[in-house]
Amino acid sequence: MSDSKSVAPAFAAGLPASEHDLARRSLLRLALAGVAVGASPLAFAQSGGATPRRGGRLTIGADADPIGLDPNTLAAFSSYDFTSLMYSGLLRWNADMKVEPDLATGYEQPDDTTYVFRLRSGVTFHNGQAFDAEDVKYTFDRILNPATASPSATIFSSIKSVTVIDPATVRFELKAPNAAFLSYMATNPLGVIVPRGVGELNTKPVGTGPFVFESYQPNQQFTLKANPDYYEKGQPYLDSVVFRFFKDQASLTSALRSKAIDMTWFKDPKVSAQIVRTSPDLVSAPGKTTRTFPVWMNMKAKPLDDVRVRRALSLATDRQACLQTVLGGSGKVAAMIPESHVGGYDGAGEMPYYKTDVAAAKKLLAEAGYPNGIDLGDYNVVAANPLDVSCAQILQQQWAEAGIKVAIKPMETAPLLAMWVKGEYPTLLSVALSWSPDPDAIVSRMTSTNQYGKSMGMADAQLDAMIAEARTLLDPAKRAAGYMQIQRRITDQAYVLDIYQYPLRWEAWWSYAKGYVPLAANIRSFVRTTWIDK
Repeated sequence: MSDSKSVAPAFAAGLPASEHDLARRSLLRLALAGVAVGASPLAFAQSGGATPRRGGRLTIGADADPIGLDPNTLAAFSSYDFTSLMYSGLLRWNADMKVEPDLATGYEQPDDTTYVFRLRSGVTFHNGQAFDAEDVKYTFDRILNPATASPSATIFSSIKSVTVIDPATVRFELKAPNAAFLSYMATNPLGVIVPRGVGELNTKPVGTGPFVFESYQPNQQFTLKANPDYYEKGQPYLDSVVFRFFKDQASLTSALRSKAIDMTWFKDPKVSAQIVRTSPDLVSAPGKTTRTFPVWMNMKAKPLDDVRVRRALSLATDRQACLQTVLGGSGKVAAMIPESHVGGYDGAGEMPYYKTDVAAAKKLLAEAGYPNGIDLGDYNVVAANPLDVSCAQILQQQWAEAGIKVAIKPMETAPLLAMWVKGEYPTLLSVALSWSPDPDAIVSRMTSTNQYGKSMGMADAQLDAMIAEARTLLDPAKRAAGYMQIQRRITDQAYVLDIYQYPLRWEAWWSYAKGYVPLAANIRSFVRTTWIDK
């Protein structure tokens, strides 16, 4: 493979082309030379430069139980913290949110549609099974098998074949160039590897990550113990990690103040600011604006199969008022793709039907045959997210001014997610999107072939083609232009109402927990570098 184009996973760093080449070659040389590219300078800095102490337990206050532990089948963000500590992929995100080697030591790219990964030796799964290329092939065959019903199947649909060259080498061939491929591979749980011949992972998770599953008592506690065979020498430092579950912010706050827990995060920026301000030994890490609050619509039947009704909903929405009232401005009015992504909407220009116009909304409803207004029935929202419920209540009031009536119906997360995936909600539903590794992960939900798109009744061949083309664009400027056009198409047809974007969580931990790094992805993978100094 000496004649091939050697690259390394700095691909997603957003550098100019010439700097991309330098970064790729440099990182690949480091990786293949056995340098520990996973070492975190930021984690070292946050430890004060001190030598980490071994042992101890870190107790994390969690606001939701996991909904599934099989990384190939789960769809709930609440599970990601757990999968990020138990499972590993070929690549991963580092402290600077750039892609680096993990179970792979590097890769080569002979052409724009072929990736050849060299695998790390001496890695074992938690059940003692040795990791090799057959596990990689098994994992992606499993994801792409329709019988698995994996939410990741669409994301990896560009994979043409996965071929085992030898136990330490595996080749991925894509159907077309895919600018998002490496970002997907680095994202937990999307690209993590499971052992071939796997059993029931939802109750007995088995990975290669820094921590091993020990026990789980729903609504109470989830316990992990250190993996003594983890491939990164010296890590993890902790003996165990315990997640304790709390159902409201007040209980979390009380537990953190009393040091019954060492670390947590808050959904409400006002709560986070107050507790950190009154507790000087707490380290605060405000989240990045990566979460999008949308209103999903079931367009398979009347009345939302009529674009005029959907546009009326959009025109009746005052997004800025929602942002100010619910979040105090801690976020921004948004389209589907966060500003941090290529092609992200920065709010500088108007998207179609984003300007609030109640009179125009009423006119559209009348043209659609509803001159006296319309009752859309239940609007389902996640009960466990008070900010989401608050936003839904404001939207209910705004839409009522245009003659659009809804009934807010807060629900438990698991059944709501099931309704969303299957499209079994009557008209409207809100499930906020957490951080995504690439804009393709967001807009691909809107294709007619995606399980979420199908459940909504998406049937837009033009949009399908636009999304497929944008995925193949390797030039950042062309990708940005492509995704802006995609967002304009979505907002013009009002397929989904994006209200605002905001940080998913605001993290806080006591200063004696050293070496921890919060990530924009809002998963705690850097618990592997955390140690206790008390």
